[in-house]
Amino acid sequence: MFVDAPDTGLIIEGMRRYNLFTTVWFLGRHRRLLAELVRASGTRPGDDVVDIGCGPGKLMRALGEKAGSQGSVTGIDPSAAAIDYNRRRDVHPNHRYIQAPAQALPLPDASVDVVTCTFVMHHIPEEHREAAIAEMWRVLRPGGRLLLADAHPTAWMRFLFSRSARHHDSDPFEEVDIRRYTPSLRAAGFTDLRYIAGRHMTGVSTATKPGAQGSPPR
Repeated sequence: MFVDAPDTGLIIEGMRRYNLFTTVWFLGRHRRLLAELVRASGTRPGDDVVDIGCGPGKLMRALGEKAGSQGSVTGIDPSAAAIDYNRRRDVHPNHRYIQAPAQALPLPDASVDVVTCTFVMHHIPEEHREAAIAEMWRVLRPGGRLLLADAHPTAWMRFLFSRSARHHDSDPFEEVDIRRYTPSLRAAGFTDLRYIAGRHMTGVSTATKPGAQGSPPR
């Protein structure tokens, strides 16, 4: 399902297996999670949105429904298989898919209103994560919104894991705790940082690039 690449980290190769995995992991509530993420992102009709690490494109298409016909959504993923999968299935004229790593977004400066990056940061090689955050800042317009999300295990899940891995000294869930990037977001210049432990085993961090709100005239 995943292939480890030196400059991009784990990339998805098997879309069907990944879709099955997400269905099982979220206990069939993935659509509810997508709706929650769209709301948390602050996406509005007419927004230009980028989803980094779009995978099979489910969140991107949900964001596209919110942005509407006057907006646009770009899905970016280092996986050629993911990009090909989406291009063959998504013919919406305002949706596009680009193969690229998070630390080198092929987008102009200050060109989008919303950036989302969900269940991806821990896959990016650690030496490239600061660059990825810098790229998110670069492509956002002043007033733009950022959403990062990753797994937030329940107390019961932590208990089960602690019973099966009691000899481990470190917290096995620390790597996916999205709050670990809060200092990096502040250092990049983001403000209004917030964290929410969602209802679907997901932690969500949101932030804003300071400046005037709204997209420029088209």
